Amino acid sequence: MKKRMFISLASALMLLNSINVSAMDITSHAACVIDAQTGKTYYSYNENEPLAPASMTKVMTVYIVYEKIADGTLSKNTLITADAEDEAASNDSEATNVPLICGTQYSVDELIGAILVPSACAASAMIGKYISGSEQKFALLMNSTASALGINAYYEDASGLSDNNRITAASMAQLAKVLITKYPDVLNYTSLTSINFKGKSYKSTNNMLPGKSYEYPGTDGLKTGTTQLAGCCFTGTAVDDDIRLISVTMHSEYSSARFEDSIQLLSYGFEQAHYMYDNILATDMRLFINGNEVPAFAYSGPGEGLYFIIEDLKDYGFDIAWDPSAKTVTAHLNSDKPVTPIPLDIYKGYPAGSIFMPIEKDTALSAGVSLGKTTYTFKHVYSLNGYTAVSADELGSISASCTWDPAAKRLDIIT
Repeated sequence: MKKRMFISLASALMLLNSINVSAMDITSHAACVIDAQTGKTYYSYNENEPLAPASMTKVMTVYIVYEKIADGTLSKNTLITADAEDEAASNDSEATNVPLICGTQYSVDELIGAILVPSACAASAMIGKYISGSEQKFALLMNSTASALGINAYYEDASGLSDNNRITAASMAQLAKVLITKYPDVLNYTSLTSINFKGKSYKSTNNMLPGKSYEYPGTDGLKTGTTQLAGCCFTGTAVDDDIRLISVTMHSEYSSARFEDSIQLLSYGFEQAHYMYDNILATDMRLFINGNEVPAFAYSGPGEGLYFIIEDLKDYGFDIAWDPSAKTVTAHLNSDKPVTPIPLDIYKGYPAGSIFMPIEKDTALSAGVSLGKTTYTFKHVYSLNGYTAVSADELGSISASCTWDPAAKRLDIIT
């Protein structure tokens, strides 16, 4: 049984971009920005310190609601009747709320909107009670869910009003990533600048949405939080092209600071992410196929690892076939074909981590390799000005052997 090799580039690449992390003026006590697809952290500060999240607690509440919708316990049309406790809680002037009337039914859909847009605390407690029987029991479910997700968090209520709730910035980002990835429908709520709740309009607390005071391109979520203990917090998310980032700021001294910090985090993160997503990079790692060194490159976006140009295999005992109708290039192993290794001097002038060639987007290109009776279609394929970059890790997964020597930074593949 072949063991799949994966080469992490986390320590192998030095990104050469124009933004200096130290130049950012982050005032929040803790902060981070991560890639929602790859999970890569682009910047972090005090990210592992447990802090009070205030109403960002509601992200876990909503995640559990979506879990219950997914397993059939709830639907968006499920009606929940407010009781006297819910009505009293909704009139708390110290908390953000929408009014709940005792004896009135509210749909899960309405409550999700109230929780995520104007950050209704009583609505959070109400839906938690419905799911678990009491808010205290719901908090136990929140904690067991956090444990199952592997995040560092502790909850005592569904809304974030408790000063005992804790989560780290890193775990807050991870929770948001899981929620958005698993239940992207949540963005249909968090992207709203306002909702209509029982005939009255309520504005979003997220001031980075379109038309708001700190509008940031591509923002469509996620959740603010504010208490005296927690300060001002914000978990944000934005999209640029095919890249989604998640930023977290915790314990900002004033409301606007969390958005100012988030703008810096996202801008820095997108600069980093585009460098990784949009380019094949030079590397000091080496690739050998059947004992012959093949020009190797690095990619640090989705499908991170060591790459090579599949058309180069024509010099290493493979025949190359091109199907223009399917836009597919395939390398066929030919044991009778002579090997004429490519001179590698031309590649030595590129420092590791520097851009070797930009990736062409939206080419619908595919690539495969045929090793005798085995044919494999690469999952990660990138077009490079008429050439096709594919993953050496993927080739290694179907080959007879694949060995990585970390000291020599060398991958050997025997097909």
